[in-house]
Amino acid sequence: MTEKFKKKSMIGNRIREQREKLGLSRNEMADRLDVSLSALQNWEINEREPQASMIIKIAEFLGVTPNYLLTGEQNQPQEDNGIVTRPFEVLEKECTKQDEVEMLASFESIEVSAGFGSFNVGITKPDGKVPYDSNLLRNLGVKPKQCGVFWANGYSMQPTILDGDQLLVDFSKREVKNNKVYLVQNGDSVWVKRVKIEWDGVELISDNKEEYRPIRISADEAQNLQIIGQVVHIGHSLV
Repeated sequence: MTEKFKKKSMIGNRIREQREKLGLSRNEMADRLDVSLSALQNWEINEREPQASMIIKIAEFLGVTPNYLLTGEQNQPQEDNGIVTRPFEVLEKECTKQDEVEMLASFESIEVSAGFGSFNVGITKPDGKVPYDSNLLRNLGVKPKQCGVFWANGYSMQPTILDGDQLLVDFSKREVKNNKVYLVQNGDSVWVKRVKIEWDGVELISDNKEEYRPIRISADEAQNLQIIGQVVHIGHSLV
């Protein structure tokens, strides 16, 4: 990787610099964007990169262009064989090709595993939409209208699911089986867990077993337990 590319990929540095120019704390910006503090922190220290739809939202909030966040270049288009393009314009074009992507409902305001936020399939309104590759959805055997996109918050499912990971949930798969991972709700708490049904109740099991014990729900309490859907795909950044 060239030094030039390394500099251009430091999206988090530019997010932090613009936030500080506006005199905003991380808490304030996270609240305004409706994202978790840990997600914003991970972006700013370049542990993870925001999704394309979130980059647009952050740029609007900070008063800069998405192209600037991606490259550090505010108004300098790049030429490629005589065609003038900007990196984010290419990204937007790729994300909106109707024959290649499906726009899925996203629920960024539902803080999965944070013990906050309620959700009802078909009732809770999405916060927006995010693009998903049509071929990927076909390979997974899921239907776009029966899916939703959520974001993990916390460390209880590591190493399978990392803090800030994108979760594709199939609402049609609500039958618990084969130690799969599900999005579940009990009262106002929404978790991503493995689910084990026992004769006297239900156990919600974390993959990070050293730090998180199973959540026991009695048979009576389990009457209010809702299986929102099965997590069928996990997306996270490798940078």
